[in-house]
Formats: sequence, C-alpha cells, structure tokens
Amino acid sequence: MTFGGKGYIWTKERYGDFVLDCEFKISPGGNSGIFFRTADLKDPVQTGVEMQIYDTPHSQQPLKNDCGALYDLLAPASYAEKAAGEWNHVIITCNDNFISVTLNGVNIIENMDIDRWDTPGKNPDGTGNKFKKALKDFSREGHIGLQDHGDPVWFRSVKIKEL
Repeated sequence: MTFGGKGYIWTKERYGDFVLDCEFKISPGGNSGIFFRTADLKDPVQTGVEMQIYDTPHSQQPLKNDCGALYDLLAPASYAEKAAGEWNHVIITCNDNFISVTLNGVNIIENMDIDRWDTPGKNPDGTGNKFKKALKDFSREGHIGLQDHGDPVWFRSVKIKEL
C-alpha cells in the first residue's frame, strides 16, 4: 500500500505480545516509522514505541534515529537497511518487556529490556530521550501504526501474529 500526506494507518485491535512481519521501502531522503504498543492514538509519540524507517546517512556507528532504531531509545547494532527505493524486510517481536528487531535477516535490536528504561527522559546509558514517562511504565499493549511523515513510503505484506 502507499499513501500521501502525513498521518498514520492504525490497527483497530490492540496488541501486546506479537510478531509484526512486513516489508517497507522509503524514498531518497525519506523519514517514516512503524509505531507499536501505542496506547493513545492522539499522542503516539509519547505513548508508543517507534521503529525508525529512514534513508540513513551512515556515520561511524549507527545512531538512535537511524533506520531500524527504536527511535531515541536504542540504536541498531549495525546498518542493515537497503538503499532508498529498495524493499526491506523487517520483523519486530514484542514479548512482555523484551523487544527485538530483525532487518533484512540481521538481528539489529536483540532482546531490548524495556524495564531498564526506568527514568523519564533518560536511557539506561545516561543519554537523554524525548519521553516524559519512563518506558518501563508504558502500556505493554496498544495499536500498531504505519507512519507517513510526509515523504513517499510504501508498506506491503504486513502480517501480525499474536504470541
């Protein structure tokens, strides 16, 4: 599917423990995301977690806003995205307090323990983040959303399996 403008496509159902398996591609210079466990659709940024979709300009090491990152929380272990305009395959797994992301067959976030994010505005490594509430206190269940941040983005083969 493809859509224009800005906004989200949300699931009607709420998911807690699940595997989300889908493909995406982004335009050159594009920025988008996949939100999950979003408690409040009117405030997804402060009540959900986002896996970043981004035409990433590579630096020496991946950053917390690069493609595959859990935005502002944890950088991917390595760059695994394909070039802008190419299809990527992502699997996001949420199981209680653990989140994992596999991008194009590479485990880039492995068993991130959200219980370690116990201070509002801070990551376990002491760096800051944008969240007004500690991640460990976020809902463990919520909607899944495909974000349109204003740049052309495509999603296909979206599958959700409850655990």
